[in-house]
Amino acid sequence: MALRNSTLSGPAIARTECAGAAGGARRGRRAGSRDRDSGAGPPPKAEPRVRAAAAMAIFSVYVVNKAGGLIYQLDSYAPRAEAEKTFSYPLDLLLKLHDERVLVAFGQRDGIRVGHAVLAINGADVNGKYTADGKEVLEYLGNPANYPVSIRFGRPRLTSNEKLMLASMFHSLFAIGSQLSPEQGSSGIEMLETDTFKLHCFQTLTGIKFVVLADPRQAGIDSLLRKIYEIYSDFALKNPFYSLEMPIRRGPAVSMLVETQQLRQCT
Repeated sequence: MALRNSTLSGPAIARTECAGAAGGARRGRRAGSRDRDSGAGPPPKAEPRVRAAAAMAIFSVYVVNKAGGLIYQLDSYAPRAEAEKTFSYPLDLLLKLHDERVLVAFGQRDGIRVGHAVLAINGADVNGKYTADGKEVLEYLGNPANYPVSIRFGRPRLTSNEKLMLASMFHSLFAIGSQLSPEQGSSGIEMLETDTFKLHCFQTLTGIKFVVLADPRQAGIDSLLRKIYEIYSDFALKNPFYSLEMPIRRGPAVSMLVETQQLRQCT
């Protein structure tokens, strides 16, 4: 499987369209002024064009070392809410604490499914098993004084342990793909496509893998992967306190995190 290079990246498209829109607006104002001078009515308003690219996004970034360990990971999406409902006391759902998240264990209804997590209470996002003000979710929902209460449910974010496991699994799949290839010296998996996202992978000569999960219509992923590689190389080689292929913590890698977010906004 191979990636197709894009000759015109997302920012270039945006700049071209913005320039065209600005020029069209100036021409429209001049034409409107001439029509008013001649007594004609104002020109009809053009229908706004909705860009399909507005829905495009970079969902996640993973950096995996040659042994399958997770070096760095960044999520840039919010969990999609599946259902939101206002409840009165007592709560007619059975909730349980699992892996630092409050999940629905029994009583699915109105779009709420078993396995969904509590994402927000009264419009405020929860942080794992705690509410926005630091109270435990189960304790808060067990107090009759807090009702009626609005709860938003949805698929939870991956935990740190799950991300480590998935990075190791992809490393194994990459190796299997390389071995199964009929051609000698296969580059392995470069792209996996589903109906909701595309997984893009770039492996360096030293075996480090840079993985990006993006919208299927997102362009410019090739250049994004190589730019992230440049940022990682710059960070790893210039930081005397960092050992190669070791996990990058948020503390010493703030600059890398910021630059990666800027790259996400530019694609």
